[in-house]
Amino acid sequence: MKIKPWIYASRPKTLVASIVPIISSSIIIPDMKIFKPSIFFLTVISAMIIQIITNYVNDLFDFLNGADKNRLGPKRMLQSGLLSETEIKNAVKFLLIMGILSGLPLVIHGGWAILLIGLSSFLFAYLYTAGPIPLAYNGLGDLFVFIYFGLIAVMGSYYLQTGFIDQNSVWLGISIGAKNVILLSINNIRDYKEDKKNNKKTLIVYLGQNFGRAQILFLFILSYISLFNLSIGLDQHLIFYLILIGVPISINILYDSIYKKETVLNKTLAKVSALLVIETCLLMIGLNL
Repeated sequence: MKIKPWIYASRPKTLVASIVPIISSSIIIPDMKIFKPSIFFLTVISAMIIQIITNYVNDLFDFLNGADKNRLGPKRMLQSGLLSETEIKNAVKFLLIMGILSGLPLVIHGGWAILLIGLSSFLFAYLYTAGPIPLAYNGLGDLFVFIYFGLIAVMGSYYLQTGFIDQNSVWLGISIGAKNVILLSINNIRDYKEDKKNNKKTLIVYLGQNFGRAQILFLFILSYISLFNLSIGLDQHLIFYLILIGVPISINILYDSIYKKETVLNKTLAKVSALLVIETCLLMIGLNL
């Protein structure tokens, strides 16, 4: 049985984008006595399934649309012939069933709001690169990532643990959403020429690579402002000062986005993922000092 192609197609290095919001939101709940391990576990599983579905669908429709012909990023499994269209489609169906099974207890626990989040997440996982107006092909991918891998991921996870949403979950959601859009922006700067050639109209194809670099700078500023407000909301200013330890990495990422091109930016994507993990650890340390 071919296991490696399925692992590669799931893009394991990108799963940080769905796991970090859930872990971070659990760190900031006001009282750890109310923390629900089973809900946390199911939330992580459901979020990972949704992201893997998004990645599989993305692999499928980028292949069908010819957007993978001269990839600068990690190779895709359909384009390389390691997986077939039928296999990917069947995998998506299987994961959809698994996602429903893992999400059902969350819906029972969290109510209609979680049902709405779950259903819309599955829908947009498909619409990201499929459907009549695929988000990634019409400049809407950035907005989708910010909302679903930032605000909704954090606020939904926080709500499942606490039963309410407060300003701290909003600030954290904005910060993580901004960093996840930075991941997407660097990816789209790297793929600018190929995306333009294949009529994949990302926001950076619409507005240019310099816009993408300015966007990354703005998102970093937005993220740190949000983290500052979070530290005030948690009444723990030390959190913000600890998180500033990651600023040199942010500057390095910004430098890369300005001066580096194409395949070299693959390493920059790894730096953004590392920054998300580091900031999560620093947040935890700050709240426990």
